Amino acid sequence: MIFIYSAFVLLLGSVAAVARRRAKSLEAKYKRTAGEAEKLLRQATLKDGNSNKNDPYQAAKRQYVLGQVAQKRDRVEARYVAWQQFSEKLDRAAGRVRGWKGLKLPYTLGVVDVASVLWLVDYLGFGNYVSAHHILELLRSRFGG
Repeated sequence: MIFIYSAFVLLLGSVAAVARRRAKSLEAKYKRTAGEAEKLLRQATLKDGNSNKNDPYQAAKRQYVLGQVAQKRDRVEARYVAWQQFSEKLDRAAGRVRGWKGLKLPYTLGVVDVASVLWLVDYLGFGNYVSAHHILELLRSRFGG
């Protein structure tokens, strides 16, 4: 019982830690790309020479680059939000599983442990030697008539 329950808690906690770490790294990447997009947005438009007219080609290129960076930012934001939600779900699930300590589930897993051991004994062919009937006969032959 304790083995399966502990292994499940450890596995769930490990997966939650990995998800938290991934969400944090995506958050840093999002901040970096959002800063880059903000910097491009705030950048002044360039003018050639002494004229007051904006260069339409330069403006088009700036808009194109800004659009690419905005798309990249949106993709990173979507991935960050998805991983953050997944991480929060895993944290809640791990908390609930840790709260099961002493409740029905660990005892149910104990039944699963015993059933697994009995299945393994039967699968390996030791069922005839480990059966209750065989053990009772051995005790009778050793200690009684």
